[in-house]
Amino acid sequence: MNFVGYRGLFAKTEGRSLHKFLLAVFFATLAVGGVLLAFSLRFNFLNAQFRLAFSLMLALSFILFSFVLVSNLIIVFFRPVTKRVFSKSRRKFLRFYLDVTILILALSYFFKGMYNASHVPQVKPQEVRLKGLKEPLKIAMITDVHLGDFLGVPFAKALVERINLLDADAVVIVGDIADLHPKRLGEYIAPFAEFKSRYGTFYVPGNHEYYHGIEGALKEISKIGIKVLGNESVQVGGINLAGVYDLIGYRYKFYEPDLEAALKNTDKNLPTVLLAHQPKFIRYMHKDVDLVLCGHTHGGQIFPFSLLVKLDQKYLAGLYQVNDKMQVYVSRGAGFWGPPVRVLAPSEISLLELKGE
Repeated sequence: MNFVGYRGLFAKTEGRSLHKFLLAVFFATLAVGGVLLAFSLRFNFLNAQFRLAFSLMLALSFILFSFVLVSNLIIVFFRPVTKRVFSKSRRKFLRFYLDVTILILALSYFFKGMYNASHVPQVKPQEVRLKGLKEPLKIAMITDVHLGDFLGVPFAKALVERINLLDADAVVIVGDIADLHPKRLGEYIAPFAEFKSRYGTFYVPGNHEYYHGIEGALKEISKIGIKVLGNESVQVGGINLAGVYDLIGYRYKFYEPDLEAALKNTDKNLPTVLLAHQPKFIRYMHKDVDLVLCGHTHGGQIFPFSLLVKLDQKYLAGLYQVNDKMQVYVSRGAGFWGPPVRVLAPSEISLLELKGE
């Protein structure tokens, strides 16, 4: 990525050896930061400050790469025209100022993304029609909070304050609650004990809970009164609310998702809402439910990375009709993972207003 950025941005400008050298140093630094971050994810040798710095480097690398790639494609497309209309010196002049514009736009994109990620998410209302639902039901939903070194207790408290204003019938947390060892988790999630709703707070794990110790995480979450729906269901507010463990359980060979077990005790006369962290769990479903609630994608977090996420998960963000019976709603998540940057993928607190057809 950084080589493409370097070659596509100013590097072909004649002269200016100093600026070429500085540009090379800049992109080499970004590349080293990305490599160190990748190794840190495997061996965990960086402190929080360095992880933050290198995460930002990775985000900036990707953004510059994307802008340079698009600008170069535009240049190639219009090259036959510019060669006929402009002289060589004029083309060099225009290319230099195009590069300056691209750099300014990329940096603006980057800093706006940092601003977006650092704020408490707004509430995103979504009406969903369910066949057989007799009374309206309001569910406040958060996913991918990723509490930890960057988003701490104040962020958790702010989420609770905002959700408690919604007068929800139930609160659901659909995975990736934190990036913390279970020994540290309790302090960070303590504010979530203050969620207020008619039927309580329900939770299923995401893939990140497995990375840090899922068994301990589930114990800490249960301690504060949150109901873990691990391959099980409850009846609340005229629906079956079911949940499954995350798909990554298949890789770890424990806490594996089991849809059959999750739906075993459901009331067939009620609509069923399933909590499943990853949207692609739908590919593994041998039975339909009425509505699946998912997270994991972050809405792509940084466009155009969202295009790759969509290839993996199919359902990126928002409400989709899967088939004649089943719908899926994918939240863009409340926090962020990796770079504290969000562009064209704002974080959200989802307010699902379920109504009968």
